[in-house]
Amino acid sequence: MVTTQLIRTETLQLAEMRVNDLIETPLEARFNRLVRVARRAMGTRVAAISFLSREREWFKAVTGWNVSELPPVRSLAMAVLQDSTIVAVADTLRDERTNRHPLVFGSPRFRFCAFQPIVDHFGHVIGALGAYDIEPREATAELLDTLSDLGELAQRELLLSDLGSLQKTLLAKLDASRRQALLDDLTRLWNRRGGMLLLEQAMESIRRAGKRVGVCVVDVDDFKLINDRFGHAMGDVVLRKLAGTIVDAIRPGDIACRLGGDEFLLLIPEVDAEELSAVMQRVRDRVRSLVISTRAGSVRVTVSVGGTLADLGSANGPDEIVHLADEAMYTAKRLKHESERVPLGL
Repeated sequence: MVTTQLIRTETLQLAEMRVNDLIETPLEARFNRLVRVARRAMGTRVAAISFLSREREWFKAVTGWNVSELPPVRSLAMAVLQDSTIVAVADTLRDERTNRHPLVFGSPRFRFCAFQPIVDHFGHVIGALGAYDIEPREATAELLDTLSDLGELAQRELLLSDLGSLQKTLLAKLDASRRQALLDDLTRLWNRRGGMLLLEQAMESIRRAGKRVGVCVVDVDDFKLINDRFGHAMGDVVLRKLAGTIVDAIRPGDIACRLGGDEFLLLIPEVDAEELSAVMQRVRDRVRSLVISTRAGSVRVTVSVGGTLADLGSANGPDEIVHLADEAMYTAKRLKHESERVPLGL
C-alpha cells in the first residue's frame, strides 16, 4: 500500500510536516494512559496510538505489543485505512486487504484489527488509534463507539501540549532525525545527551528567571540479579516497563531521561523541596507496585531515588548537579532498610 491512499497528493506535504513534528518524541503519560484504557475497554490484546508517514508507522504509545515502528509494508493501519473513516477487520484471514499481510501470516498473527483515524486541523489523516487481537472477533457497535470516542480523545490531546516549556523549546529546534539521536531506543525516553541538553536549558532558565529545578537520579535495586536470573532480554523488558511507570508517576511537564544502564534522570521544573520529595516518593511507590509477568514467574523491582534542588544560589554546573543527585541516590540505597524517607542532596 502507498501512503497516498491515506493522504491525497495535493496535501501530502503539509500532513507529512505535521507527522514529522510528532514522531521521535518522548513517552507521555497521557497517551500511555489512553492506550491502557482502550485495551481494557475493548478487551483486545493490543491497543496503540501511532503516526503515519510515507516512510513508516511510528508508535507514540502501545500496550500489549513490543513495537516502536514499522515500515509501510508491515503496517496493518496503512493496509486498511483509506480515509478518515473508522475501519474494522473482524477476521484478517478472510479479508483480501489483510489475508497475506506479514503481521497476519507471521508473528504476532493478528486475526482482528480496528482503527480510528487521527486527523490534523485540516482533516488530513496523520495517525490512528488501533486495536488488535490474535483471535477473530465481531466489530460490534459498542466496540466501534468506544474506539471512536477514545480516538477523539487522542486527537484532542494532540492539539494540546503537555510536555512543558523545556521539552517544547528543545523539540522546536530539532527535526525528526536530530530528535532520534537524543532519544533512547530501548525506553523511548530522552537519552543522557538529551537529558543534559535539557538540564542546560533549565540552568539557563534559573539564571534568566530565577526558577528552581529539581534534579533526581533513579537507580534500579539489584538489577544485575534480574539479568542473571531472567536474562538480558527480560532486563530490557523491565527497563521499558520502568520507563513507562516513571513517566506516569511524574507530573505533566516533568522530564524523564535514561542516563544509561539501569539509571534514570528526572528534571522537575518549578518545584520546592517538599514538592520534589513528593514526586520522588511517588516514583518509588509506583515502581514498588509494578508487577511484570514472565514465563518464569512474576518480577517485582524497587528503585532508589535521590535528588537535589538547583536555584539561583547554586554555583554548580549541570554535571555537578547530577553528581549531587547521584550521591543522594546512593545515600538512599544505604538508608533503604533504615528509613522510608527519600533524601535530598540540598
